[in-house]
Amino acid sequence: MNQTKGKRPHLLQVVIILAIILGLGSIIYVPKLLQNTPPQTRILQSTPECELTQSFCEARDNLSAISLKINNQAISAATPLTFEVKLENIAADQVMLDLKGRDMFMGLNQVMLSKVAGQDDLWQGEVVLGVCTTGKMTWVTSVITEHQGRLTQADFFFDAQ
Repeated sequence: MNQTKGKRPHLLQVVIILAIILGLGSIIYVPKLLQNTPPQTRILQSTPECELTQSFCEARDNLSAISLKINNQAISAATPLTFEVKLENIAADQVMLDLKGRDMFMGLNQVMLSKVAGQDDLWQGEVVLGVCTTGKMTWVTSVITEHQGRLTQADFFFDAQ
């Protein structure tokens, strides 16, 4: 009986030491885990009812803007379309277009754009839209920029036959 009384204070000390170690470990490692969260995406609001084949359409916030234009007279499926993106006060290491059908899944259609030589904030690339069996299709084009892990996105809408 006297042997169990002597072990209880020792067991209590071990439990206290383990609690301290777990507490210190969480203080050290939780901030590191929080740093590995995915980057936040800044969303810019685009101008509604803008005709992408006529001029650059713009999405902006108070400080910066993303503009998009399609350099074709008409937008149709299965035809190469040249997209141009202008950036205003946005640093970018990469610019990508992500095209999706608004009302119907049309497969994965993502294109990395290339920086236009001699133009600091102008990017360009070619896209071919999938054919929709219903005739007219509304597309959502997300322009996504990346700089040092930070993302900026603007969505533009257009119709194709």
